[in-house]
Amino acid sequence: MIPLDPRITIKLLEGYENTLDKMVQEREQFYNSQSCPYCKGQAFVKTADIRRMFSNEDPLPRFQLRCLNCTCIWDPFTGMIEKLGNLALAFEPAFPMIDGEDK
Repeated sequence: MIPLDPRITIKLLEGYENTLDKMVQEREQFYNSQSCPYCKGQAFVKTADIRRMFSNEDPLPRFQLRCLNCTCIWDPFTGMIEKLGNLALAFEPAFPMIDGEDK
């Protein structure tokens, strides 16, 4: 594969509107407005499932989200939980855990 010269690429794209940037910004705002359906956490990372990542109707990839608090994985577009999280990881216990002797 030989990459196309950037100057040629710029000339070929002249006169066309960039419609993807606005769609990407809207998609990122959508992801950032989500919260974990299991523990209501606001910290998550995007994960990719190649079986559902691309569709004919949507030019952008669709990611699932994994909660950093409880490790729950859900699809923000359908609301389906794909892997139930562990609430014990999400909350600090009311009583401190005793690991052994204090040093």
